[in-house]
Amino acid sequence: MKPNMTKKKILLSLGAFFMPILAVFFLVLLIALMGAAMGSTGTNISVDFGEGEAYNGTFTKDLPLDKTIKGRGDFPDAVVQMAVGTAIKYKLLPSVILSQWAYESAWGKSGPATKDLNFFGITYFDGCPFPKGMQRGINGSEGGNYMAFPDPITCFSYYGYMVASQSNFNASVGNQSPSESLLILGRGGYAAAGIDEDSEYFKAAMDIISRNKLTEYDDMAIKKWGSFSPKLPGVDDGPSVPNLPGAGNPKVLNGYIGQRIGNGQCYALTALYSHLMGGPSLGAGVTDKIDMIPGTDGTSAYQIGNAYDWAAHGWKVINSPKYADLKAGDIINWKPFSTHSRSEYGHTGIIASIGKMGAYDTYEQNSEQGQICASYTRYYDDSIYAIIRKVK
Repeated sequence: MKPNMTKKKILLSLGAFFMPILAVFFLVLLIALMGAAMGSTGTNISVDFGEGEAYNGTFTKDLPLDKTIKGRGDFPDAVVQMAVGTAIKYKLLPSVILSQWAYESAWGKSGPATKDLNFFGITYFDGCPFPKGMQRGINGSEGGNYMAFPDPITCFSYYGYMVASQSNFNASVGNQSPSESLLILGRGGYAAAGIDEDSEYFKAAMDIISRNKLTEYDDMAIKKWGSFSPKLPGVDDGPSVPNLPGAGNPKVLNGYIGQRIGNGQCYALTALYSHLMGGPSLGAGVTDKIDMIPGTDGTSAYQIGNAYDWAAHGWKVINSPKYADLKAGDIINWKPFSTHSRSEYGHTGIIASIGKMGAYDTYEQNSEQGQICASYTRYYDDSIYAIIRKVK
């Protein structure tokens, strides 16, 4: 046999041996690249890993992300990493976050999830920091719109901020029980259909948690809660601040809890408190007399400090207060379209006590519990326009 014919046969034999191996290699490589680009959600998720920022009462996008955390089942790595990061930053449970991600977004495949990168059914409202997305419900059946987020991390972090900052949800902060946390969210009105022990939402979420052993991620996050606590300038980590001699006394409102005051607006509760503490008369169905300074804005709650001569009644106004400035007995006024106000009028209440790490308790009317005097726990952020303090 000729030498060149032998060489050709050897080459053909080698080609026949290696071609299937090379084909399999390139197929595996192609699948891996597609999986990295798309994830199992079908949504293009790109995660920048880093330390993130501790929650300080205001919204920030950054999350403490760990790229070594792996997903399981139908949960992609990136989704689990964002859930754990959100849980660490806001002292929540990854199991609850992941179960809601799966239920609310149909495992990342719903219209709001793919179009608006809104994985938690978060509703748009006037003045919110993100644009209006799709209509809520089938053909707008639920009314309103979803928020549209610029990227998945922002959506996850805003979910955590929403839960931690809103008094109707924030009892779940630091709660180590998935079932209790879900029921707290339900009582706060998280889902239109409701979340209680007999609801489809609750049963499905708990089943997702159980089948995927998601509480193992809870153990991981809880260990880091303490090391990632909020750090606020001037925050007192000690006991609640007592009423100072001569300051206002919020306890005078204890007997009004659950009652509708004046015209039912937030303004009326502050009007009652001012009346009881010897301040100016604010009207609002509480007093016939109104001591408003002519030419000022007497309808906006956030402008109460400017609309009356507080100094003449022995009070002082502190604009743009820091957390360390807040005292029990102060009237507090929030800016329009801010954390606790969704209107151009702002919101007002009375500080009942100061807690720890940015927390403070209030008396408010016409807030989450309706047009009655009610107690709330709030967390400091830059939405406070002014406080008004009785000094004489």
